[in-house]
Amino acid sequence: MNKRLIQFLLIVFLLSACAGTNNSSVDPAQHITEAPVVPSFLLPVERVILHSASYTITVRNPARALSDLQRAVEEAGGYVNSASSWSGEGSGSYASLSAKVPPESLPTLSEALERIADEIQNQSVYVQDVTSDILKLQRRHHDLTRAQGELLWFLISKQDLDRLSTFGILQELLDTELKSVESQLESYEQQSRLGTFDVTINQPASTYAPIE
Repeated sequence: MNKRLIQFLLIVFLLSACAGTNNSSVDPAQHITEAPVVPSFLLPVERVILHSASYTITVRNPARALSDLQRAVEEAGGYVNSASSWSGEGSGSYASLSAKVPPESLPTLSEALERIADEIQNQSVYVQDVTSDILKLQRRHHDLTRAQGELLWFLISKQDLDRLSTFGILQELLDTELKSVESQLESYEQQSRLGTFDVTINQPASTYAPIE
């Protein structure tokens, strides 16, 4: 089994080497069209900011307020992640909404919320600069990718079957960390494109709107 793996790796390496020696016969323009696509999360960044806003409000009719907020989110170019409402006879009602919206639409949604709410009990606006975190992850991705290439080169050049299992473990560790780094970069990219907008809607304890 070990010999088969070594043979496979040698074939991959030789094919790569052959591709490199035949570059002179290829149209230079073809190199541009066939260049590997760099994932967007690895492209250079200037500044990346994450935005989020959360509110707790009171209204006489939480279900109606929830419907109005859902419409406002959609008009702002966002989408609702989750929305729910609950009402019980004699015990009031409440609702909640969690949405993803363009960061620039958060002030507009805040104004819409002020018009809908009878009272804003709590509000929190959060802004975080994650540029340095992204740059660190990008450098880590570069280092891990380079380590993978060096490990493969060493395995092919040395053909050390006795240490094949060790190389396999090292490769798995590199793959695991590389996927973790890519996952974090993708998450930052998604969060930077859309901010978080969360609202908890309560009904005043002294007033219960009729269930519709």
